[in-house]
This record gives sequence, C-alpha cells and structure tokens, in this order.
Amino acid sequence: MRGLVAAVLAMMAATASVAIQSGTDTLATGNQKLATFGLPPINKQEQPRANCFNAYDLLFVENSQRKAVADAEADWAERFETAAAANQPCPAPPETLLTRANHHIIATESGMIRAAAYAANVKDPVAMFELGIGFYSGKLTEESPETGYEFITRAADLGDPAALYQKGGIVARGEMGGKADLTAGRKLIEQAASAGHVDAMFSSGTFYLKGQGVAKDPKKAFAYYRQAAERGHFYATFLAWDMINNGEGTKKDFDLAYRLSRRLAADGHVYGAVMAASSLLQSKDPKKHQDEILYWADFAIRNGNQDVKSQMIPLRAQVQELFSRKAAPPAYQPRAYKACPMKRTCTVNHYSGLQSCTTNKDYWSDCDG
Repeated sequence: MRGLVAAVLAMMAATASVAIQSGTDTLATGNQKLATFGLPPINKQEQPRANCFNAYDLLFVENSQRKAVADAEADWAERFETAAAANQPCPAPPETLLTRANHHIIATESGMIRAAAYAANVKDPVAMFELGIGFYSGKLTEESPETGYEFITRAADLGDPAALYQKGGIVARGEMGGKADLTAGRKLIEQAASAGHVDAMFSSGTFYLKGQGVAKDPKKAFAYYRQAAERGHFYATFLAWDMINNGEGTKKDFDLAYRLSRRLAADGHVYGAVMAASSLLQSKDPKKHQDEILYWADFAIRNGNQDVKSQMIPLRAQVQELFSRKAAPPAYQPRAYKACPMKRTCTVNHYSGLQSCTTNKDYWSDCDG
C-alpha cells in the first residue's frame, strides 16, 4: 500500500517541478499520468482570480451568448462604468457574478476599454494585470504578448499577488526572452506567497523541496506546504503528508499523517483513503487499527478508478492475511468528527482595498475535539 502511494507522490512531485520549469507539452504528459490515478491536474489554480474587470467582461460574453443578466448585476455594471468615468475605485461586484468570473480572461473590446481606463486613470494594479493576461494569452489581439507581459510586470511592481505569481512563473520558465531564471522566478513567487496567494505557497514549497533556484531546504518546503494545506490546497496536503511520513523537513508523526489523510478522504478524494490506510499500517501498533485499515482499503476499492482497484485489491488481501482476518467486511465505521472551521483566504487590491477571497476547508487543524 505504501508503494502505491509512493508512486503517486513521486509523480506529483515531479509534475510540480515540471510545472515550474518546462513547457505545456511536458506538463500535460505529467498531468495525464496523474489522471490515471484519478487525480486532478497539478497546475489547476486554487487561488481565486475574480474581480471587477473580468466580471464586467464576462457580462458582455454572456450577453453575446444571449444569457439573461440579473438586475443586480446590470446595476453593478452601471456603477462600475460611472466609477471608471470619475476615476474612482471599482465598486464590489455581486458575489454571484464573482463566482462565475473566477479565472475568466478578458476577451471583449468593451471589457478591454474599461480595464484600460482603470489602469491608466486610476492606476489600479488588478486592471493592469487583467489587461496583461488578456494580451499575453491572446484572448485580446489588439496588443502583443510582449505588451501583455509589460502590463503584468507593472502590476507586479505595484505588489499585486496574482501578478507576482504569474510573472514569477513566466520568468522561471523563460517564456519571455527565452532564458529561464529559476532564482528570479522563485523570488517573485515567494513575494506572492507572502501576500497570501495559496498557489504561490505551494510552488514556493516545491522550489525548496527540489532545490530549484535556491538551496534545498526541506524545513522551508514543509512550512510552505503546511501554509497551503491550512488553506485547503489539495496537492500541498499530499506532499506535506509524504514529508511527515518520511521525516523530511519535520518529524515523523503518523497520527498527523492519518489526520491529513482522513480529511482528504472525507472530502471525497480516494487517495486520502489509500494514504489513511498507509499511515495506520506504519503506526506503532497497526493491529490495533486493523478494522480501520481494512475500512479505508475498501473505501479506495469501492470509489477508486480501475488503476486504483487493480493495485488495492491484492494489497487488501495481503493486509487480511497479515491480520489473519478472513471475515469481511470490517466492523469499523468512522466516528463523527467535530467540523473544522472554514478558513477564509484573501488577497487585497492595493489601490481600491477590495479583497479577492475564497473559503476553504482547513486540511491541517485538529478539529476532532
């Protein structure tokens, strides 16, 4: 069972490294391999990116698709335009619109014009960043990717966390100028992490774990993974678990490893069940937990994809033999645990003071009391 988990974790660590260093083709290959284990892409961003500018643009995109606009959202769009004309900060968009706009890239002329007004007249770094992403990605063709990178850089210089993270990745991969600079990219991403960007926390951990652009420092890597796991980052929780199991950057603690695993399993992630069984097998007295180990093995077999099933079924048989347990199913059922408080994570627009927030499960804290 530990071997199966180790294979997945090794793939995740390698793919996280590729996400920092190389192009999309190599990263796609790594993500395809992770997908065979039923895991999501490792480059999926968990930090929200929804704001006035991509929200306003989304309304025009939806209008072109003949989707009805809610009255509250239409009213907000009028206030947004009025504030732009008066060189005032953007008013907060309705939450329903922000939810839909998450990671939307400006693609319409109307959205571009309004964001440009805020960028030029109000000096709003988020407007600069969203324009930059539009040009850099090719969604907006009025300017070149080079101009898009200039806008991203201006926003990063003003301290926008999303811009710092984006520029850090571009610099680390050498996408502009053709020369990768892991050290400079890592510094920018660490600035974004310090500003509360959860994906930057995860990437910073990987820099220190792999020794990319900085000397290897497992303690710092673990600290970053812990910060991201406390904010509900899926892969940071997996890699923190692995470091706890190996005593890398922290002491071995199978109770903590089990707790992290159980949280992931309770959140519907099959590999959390595999990790939970593995943690208990490595504890001081695995026989004390035999029913629980078999329960999590059954959970993984019942809910996993074919690859998981093909490896877990024979492993379960070995565990049964180890415990001389011929009878099935096990008697164990998870007890009700005290719910963890949800953790709200925000980054701040340094001009307007508006926050971009998300509320996630805290995979780290012990809420069993």
